[in-house]
Amino acid sequence: MSARVKVRAAIWVQDKLVVHHSRRMGKERMTLPGGWVGKRESVTDALIREVEEELGITIEVGDLLCAAEVINTASHQDVELIFAVSAPEGLDTSQLTLVDPRGPEADDVLPPVLGQLAERREAYTAEKSTPRWLGNLYLASRGQT
Repeated sequence: MSARVKVRAAIWVQDKLVVHHSRRMGKERMTLPGGWVGKRESVTDALIREVEEELGITIEVGDLLCAAEVINTASHQDVELIFAVSAPEGLDTSQLTLVDPRGPEADDVLPPVLGQLAERREAYTAEKSTPRWLGNLYLASRGQT
């Protein structure tokens, strides 16, 4: 089993995060925008490409906010990197889905880190802080450590 790298964007619009709707294995799901890093592709180039594909907007990638892993059984291991992202000036949000990271919808967004992102945002605006390791999100989502 080899680890795969996935990048995600934390795009804040006022006090809400932009999420992306997709279907996987016949199920509707909401995720932070982003996706897999391609071979010989930098993580920032991958994030710019993925957000443009999913949301149709060009972004500026900021600092790494947090990193986590997803190890579910023996089938796969993913490393997730979540970056702060600046939305373009004058962004039309009418076609975007915005979620309150402390609201009930936040529990439905993958990866399950919106609460931590809200906390990190508050700490980050107070003073620059180092990225945070969030551990295995698969186990955490099942109440295991």
